[in-house]
Amino acid sequence: MRSNIPLKAGDFVIFAAIIALACAVWIRLALMQTDQKYGEIWVDGTQYQQIKLGGGEQKTIVLQGKTAEVTIEVDGSRMRFVSSRCPDHTCERTGWISRVGQTAVCLPNRVMIKITGSGAERDVDAVVQ
Repeated sequence: MRSNIPLKAGDFVIFAAIIALACAVWIRLALMQTDQKYGEIWVDGTQYQQIKLGGGEQKTIVLQGKTAEVTIEVDGSRMRFVSSRCPDHTCERTGWISRVGQTAVCLPNRVMIKITGSGAERDVDAVVQ
């Protein structure tokens, strides 16, 4: 069933406000892209090393975890667990992490790798009340 209610001037103002708001949000998100990313390695709750990512640098880091040796590979702007002497090797199957906020954890060895970036701490994922 078709409605024959004509649009009023206020309707166009609301449409224009919605479009302006959508454009403002899009521009803000486009400008908030972080230019610098860091890879952090944490062992037993303490930061072990922070690596500047994005330069094309490749390195392999071997460190002693809580119970055994862990090998981490850094390749440009991404990092991963290569090997770990743990029972299930879930950390190795996580694969490469490359986006701000991503993490990979080897629980038996208490080693965590994560990607951080400038301004990432201010971003809110969710609010629960």
